Amino acid sequence: MAPEVMMGERYDDKADMFSFGVVLAELDQHSLPYANVKESSDSGRAMPDLAILQMVATGRLRIEFSPAAPKAIRELGMACVAIDPKTRPSASDALYKLHTILTRGM
Repeated sequence: MAPEVMMGERYDDKADMFSFGVVLAELDQHSLPYANVKESSDSGRAMPDLAILQMVATGRLRIEFSPAAPKAIRELGMACVAIDPKTRPSASDALYKLHTILTRGM
């Protein structure tokens, strides 16, 4: 869920692009987003979902890609999850970039 949605602010299709970036990270990591944080907090206990949502909404927690992720996919994913929705790519831009990545063989 995009930060602006979590904060109850007005949102548009750029919120969907945030979700697309999260899906790219999930496919890369083969795990749910923020699973590493949820499982290991400083206290040794699982971090509550509400704390994770708050950190994501304020930009203190970002998705991660593995070192094995192709650079172009990682860059597209990180652009999609930008905190400022205005800087996220449009769906057509993301589709074009993804098509370019796939036709060039990553």
